Amino acid sequence: MGFLVLSLGLAGCQDRQARSDNARLTARISALEQQVNRLQQAQAETPAPTAPDGFMARAAAQNCANDLSRTLETYRRDSIDDSYPTPARLMLPDSCIDQRVQWLTLTAQAYAFALTDENGGVLVRGSGP
Repeated sequence: MGFLVLSLGLAGCQDRQARSDNARLTARISALEQQVNRLQQAQAETPAPTAPDGFMARAAAQNCANDLSRTLETYRRDSIDDSYPTPARLMLPDSCIDQRVQWLTLTAQAYAFALTDENGGVLVRGSGP
């Protein structure tokens, strides 16, 4: 009988402690949820950073220019007569597919080009040797 009373007494203490712990944890969860909501609202109100005007076009043009120069130099190095390709033999690199390549010079011994935007403005130039 004493064991039963002791067990019930301990269970009552454990229940009070558990209720206290649950209340504390519930309050902590509520505070964290409010903090997350405030952060989400602040993030939604803050505009995402954007690249400066024309940045992506200039970066893509520079990538094309690098690849095109590499293609031309590889062709010259591998050719028997150490010459650049004619326009008919030149395969533009994939990075140049959507680019506007304006040839200023393309001879057996030299090349010069400009990559332009839709308004004709020069984004980047390349030449060699």
